[in-house]
Amino acid sequence: MLALFRSFVPACVGLLTTLTCAFHPPVAQAEALTTEQAMADLDRLYQGLIAAEADLFAETPKSVFDARYRELSERLTAPISKAELHTELQRFAALARHSHTRIDQLNPGWSDFIEAGGKVFPLSLQVAHGEVIVVGAPGDSGIKPGDRILAIEGEPNPIWLARFKRNISAETPALAYAMMDGGEPYFAWLEYGSREVFNVRIERGGEAYDIRLDAQPLEALYDLVTEAPGFELSGREARMLAPNIAYLRPGAFYVLDAETPEEAYAPEGLAIYKTFIDDAFERFIEQDAEHLVLDLRDNGGGDVSFSDPVVAWFADQPFRFTSDFRVRVSAETTASNQKRLETRANDPDSISAKLANLYAKAEPGQVISYEVPFASPRQGTRFAGQVHVLVNRYSYSNAVTTAALIQDYGFGTLYGEPTRDMATTYGAMEHFSLPHSEFVVGYPKAHIIRPNGDAHSHPVTPDVLINVPSVRGSQDVMLETLTQRLRAE
Repeated sequence: MLALFRSFVPACVGLLTTLTCAFHPPVAQAEALTTEQAMADLDRLYQGLIAAEADLFAETPKSVFDARYRELSERLTAPISKAELHTELQRFAALARHSHTRIDQLNPGWSDFIEAGGKVFPLSLQVAHGEVIVVGAPGDSGIKPGDRILAIEGEPNPIWLARFKRNISAETPALAYAMMDGGEPYFAWLEYGSREVFNVRIERGGEAYDIRLDAQPLEALYDLVTEAPGFELSGREARMLAPNIAYLRPGAFYVLDAETPEEAYAPEGLAIYKTFIDDAFERFIEQDAEHLVLDLRDNGGGDVSFSDPVVAWFADQPFRFTSDFRVRVSAETTASNQKRLETRANDPDSISAKLANLYAKAEPGQVISYEVPFASPRQGTRFAGQVHVLVNRYSYSNAVTTAALIQDYGFGTLYGEPTRDMATTYGAMEHFSLPHSEFVVGYPKAHIIRPNGDAHSHPVTPDVLINVPSVRGSQDVMLETLTQRLRAE
């Protein structure tokens, strides 16, 4: 359970999911904002998203946004804390049903609450197959791993889940529930505030029980009782599973210990990563591997500068992660791109420089297609065996687009469970800040179409589905199933 709750300490380090603070530090609470300041931030949020989002109203009609705007405006009639305003603005942004349209920091009241010794909702849950299953619970709580949740605070699952979900920016409920994993204490605090006791109704063995569940200090959640320690897929790994089966887990496609956006994709970190990838493939070839298992599970994504070098080892034709990269030009996107360009010493060959040239020739509001360059197969020796890619509900962002391009180009076969994140998606995140709260707003500047040209937003569906337990245990069923399948060939 330790890894699940790291992001909820006051330092606000990143989560695997898009609940992460994304390198943006938490905003101090300070004094309350006036009505005029709050309204100015709401206006800036809405108008900025209309101007800069690739298509703010693709999933949610403008009439719905306008109605919520009017309703919120009518309630902003008194001074409001930054914590309260954050909640309102995040829920407003989440209406877009785009995972990258969000206030890109955790609520500032959360760190204050934890630092003051606040107690939290102490269950780890899994939403799967229409059920809410307890994954971890305090040992003396009367609730056990494997119990089914029926209600929280008198609200049946559809009601309290909807309350939690309204705080999460996500394309689908399934993606929202995946993003909620590990964040139950945070979302319970958003919805129920500070409580000493939570009333929970569970089902066990066909019988229903009402439990008074004591809230716990955050640090106590590191010791929740689970059915079995779940296996982890953190870090990078390269090894042989069998004499002819190689295994590569490249990890997230950025520098894993980075603390800033600049460090995440720094040239020196990329060089170290490429050495790891090249050494792995060279060993696989030396050991006559006929199959490669490429593990993209629990992968938070990153950048093509890290993923393309992997694919280049087995690609048999030029490739790219998208068939069309449609960008809406705006003052917000131009400014955000310029900041990134400056941190990279105005490199004229960078993507940021190329985008800056396109923006300079276009009008605000215009949608342009950026011609994403093709990556080339590796020169010289390449891996010529069969490629088998594992994905799961925790494959995100560039991990999903990498899986999609491997599938669409026929470079390999996908196995596992459908991803929750999208293959065709609204992405390429940029940011602008609100004037008074100083909240950082994230938004997708581009509509990214997967290589096969399918323009509707959808997840990646594996070629071969592998059923796995709803709750992860110590046994890696998916990898074992695939390995057995390959051994039998």
